[in-house]
Amino acid sequence: MFKLRSFISVFVAVLTLSFVSVSSAFAATQSGTANGYKISPVRTDLTVNPGTSKTVQVYITNVTQGTENLQVLVNDFTTNNENGTPALFLNNQQAPSHSLKQFVTLSPQTFSLQPGEQKIITVVINIPTGAKAGGYFGAVRVAPASIQGQQSVNLAASVASLILVTVPGNYTEQMALSSFDVLQNGHQHSVFKNGKGLQVQARFHNTGDVQEQPFGKVNVLKGGKTVFSAEINNTDPRGNVLPDSTRKFTVNISELKGFGKYTVEGNFGYGNKGQLLSGKTTFYVIPYGAIIGIVLLIIVLLLALLAIPRIVRGHDQRVLRRAGRR
Repeated sequence: MFKLRSFISVFVAVLTLSFVSVSSAFAATQSGTANGYKISPVRTDLTVNPGTSKTVQVYITNVTQGTENLQVLVNDFTTNNENGTPALFLNNQQAPSHSLKQFVTLSPQTFSLQPGEQKIITVVINIPTGAKAGGYFGAVRVAPASIQGQQSVNLAASVASLILVTVPGNYTEQMALSSFDVLQNGHQHSVFKNGKGLQVQARFHNTGDVQEQPFGKVNVLKGGKTVFSAEINNTDPRGNVLPDSTRKFTVNISELKGFGKYTVEGNFGYGNKGQLLSGKTTFYVIPYGAIIGIVLLIIVLLLALLAIPRIVRGHDQRVLRRAGRR
């Protein structure tokens, strides 16, 4: 009986360890505010024909309790990462291509704002005849007037309104899907121990002449059945992929309860002619802890099936020997 109790204790301990191992087994946005200034709109998308101009009104509000002396600047920008975060060209630099700064005039360029006061900045975009077709973009930025020139501009003390212009004509629209992956906690794998916190990440590379706004749907299937579906880049306005850059868009997948093989399909569109891109990948959800626990349980049960008859036979033999002594 002692051996049987010891076996049961070991059995319970193994199961406990198994279940313990099982149990132990996520588009940069802009607020339009900084240091007491509030600017709107945060972004404007325009189409301006060569030989014409358009006017944009930018509103700046002083939300502090003091008078602010301000200046208005124009900076070209690019992106410094795949999240679409603008990186400004400073020190009077212009973007090597797609520079909007060269086409912009501002009024006023300096002004004072009383507490709670709002001022309108008039931005005139004049596209000359013969301008190259494609995309141009820049940032209308408001900063303290005490900052002299652009070499010492404190970006943290300024706010900006982004303007993206498309000049119609013979330009190229061309994008590629650089990668299409499933991530968990920011890391790409093909096998996951659970279905929590998964994301689909699509990376678009723009080799054309104009900014693009990809859109489309991501479907997650298991055994041919759709278990999750979501739109990508469905913000208002949609995120842009600038020329000569790559931008990633992610979709959070609702928790997947079952384990096994999953297929992810993405179908995307962009451009004026409805160009299409598609991606497909597979991944597996395999709960390693649960599998280890099940394997251990099977081993323990096999051992039990082998050991219990021996224990019973030994017990019977001892009973018979005691009976023979009487």
